[in-house]
Amino acid sequence: MEVKKHKIATIFAGALLALGTANLTNAEENTSSSSSQEEGISFSANLGMVSDYRFRGISQKDRNPAIQGGLDLDFGNGFYVGTWASQVDFAYGFDETDYEQDFYGGFSSDINDFISYDVGYIYYAYHGSDQDEDYWEVYGNLSISDLTLGVAYSPDYWAQSDEFYYTFAEYSFSLPADLSLDLHVGYNIFMERSEFLYEDDDYIDYSVTLSRDFGGLNLSAAYVGTDVSKEECWDTDWCEPTLVVGATYTW
Repeated sequence: MEVKKHKIATIFAGALLALGTANLTNAEENTSSSSSQEEGISFSANLGMVSDYRFRGISQKDRNPAIQGGLDLDFGNGFYVGTWASQVDFAYGFDETDYEQDFYGGFSSDINDFISYDVGYIYYAYHGSDQDEDYWEVYGNLSISDLTLGVAYSPDYWAQSDEFYYTFAEYSFSLPADLSLDLHVGYNIFMERSEFLYEDDDYIDYSVTLSRDFGGLNLSAAYVGTDVSKEECWDTDWCEPTLVVGATYTW
């Protein structure tokens, strides 16, 4: 999961949907190059596709491919803003949500050569349905060499499922042939018993990702899953372990 799962503005999101029909993290997450730079300010964009958009282990696209893309603006002093969008399909009858659109901003800095941190705010917006699914989170991450620890908090999580905490740990390995291996485990905590899951008020998600950069192109394969049963997962296989492959180009 890339912590920055950032999404683009409405016009760009509409263009993505046109390409796809007409997601991938932890949200935290590419080789980037600046397409414009002035007085320390840099801009980058990315566009890609995944075989399934998984967020915190759960499919957001009914286990189908999704087109995704984002824009990032780095002010060169630690502050950044950005946006990212992905096709979604919750496929439970009355919900016609077409895409997710997120906006974020934050501050990141190095404490020394081995320790850095990142804090920020992200707003998740969902379009195409009359259901109220929007929510926001604040997040904070601490990286110590190749280990990253993080936490996110929302006072009212997706679809008004009340107070929510997310904690995670990630570790990255550099392998021969310029390959990267990333391990992730996250703990999802619902403070109030809600209808997000039928009975449980917490669950674990995990992933193992192998990736390689080819200039601005990143190719990845990830084994992603949760400990949520099919019965708890709205009688779907959205929470079942699966292989997710993806390709993202950043410029």
